[in-house]
Amino acid sequence: MKGKNGKFARKPREEGPSGPFRGNSKYTPKLLGKAYFQRRRGCPFSGPKAPKIDYKDVRLLGKYLSDYGKILPRHLSGVCAAKQRELAQAIKRARMLALLPYAVKYDASQSTFERAERPSRNRDGAPREPREPREPREPRAE
Repeated sequence: MKGKNGKFARKPREEGPSGPFRGNSKYTPKLLGKAYFQRRRGCPFSGPKAPKIDYKDVRLLGKYLSDYGKILPRHLSGVCAAKQRELAQAIKRARMLALLPYAVKYDASQSTFERAERPSRNRDGAPREPREPREPREPRAE
């Protein structure tokens, strides 16, 4: 297809948020809608009305734990680096004081924490048979 001056005409480039898209680009403006370029929300603990991170506030700390009791990483929790360190410290302190469990079985319907029960197992991985209580030993004669 020839243009005005007898040379081949170039296709107009589509404009994206960071400049023109090239023809060999993997992403086009149609693929990358508004959802892709939404602004990130700020840290929930930064700002004037933000809650204070306190080891005694178990309900707040529980929001930043996974279903298994692990601390959520920053990219999932949306917390800034400084507040993530503070949050992790508060969670660890609450665990040491037995306000939060180390391992949990989370019931989302009741939104409560229960201690995870681990069945005792043999070296093979099979569940152990319950033992009968032992009789007390007699003291050794020396």
